[in-house]
Amino acid sequence: MVWLAFCLLITGFSFARMGPSFSRNKFSYPVIISAIIILTINNHTIDNPENNLMDYLESFAPWFFLCTLGCFLALSGSPVYWKTSYPKMIPGWIIILVSFFLLFEYNDFVENFFLVGLPSLFGSILSVILFGYLVKFVEARIPLEDPAPELTEEEKKFVTKIISKNIGVDEE
Repeated sequence: MVWLAFCLLITGFSFARMGPSFSRNKFSYPVIISAIIILTINNHTIDNPENNLMDYLESFAPWFFLCTLGCFLALSGSPVYWKTSYPKMIPGWIIILVSFFLLFEYNDFVENFFLVGLPSLFGSILSVILFGYLVKFVEARIPLEDPAPELTEEEKKFVTKIISKNIGVDEE
């Protein structure tokens, strides 16, 4: 049941990425929700390797979902075109801080922090820094292109017709 739920989660996330950006696959949410239900409401006894995994997920899920909610609020309230939505951003950061408090309160990091936590933190920070430098390096190597020529009247009419058709407005 555990592995079925993980397969359904992967399938649901894959479905969510299928299709054009304005119309994603409609089956993704039901598949993801059914996988979460299978993971949380499981009446069968679970053997040792999967039991350890389920114990880890039970300690992982509360702070992760709280942190995800906080990140969503903080990012949706962050400045877009120099306008910040403080009613979303401030509670988002508070929820993120509460989630980290839950993470450190209910998980035992002290006993293996230097063995596992510190190298993982160092590796994560190094990965982010190297990724940033890689993006900067690649973008600096891409030559600038000349601006595109202005559309002709025929091309403007064609583009207007396509956009009107896609948004459901009749062209007059």
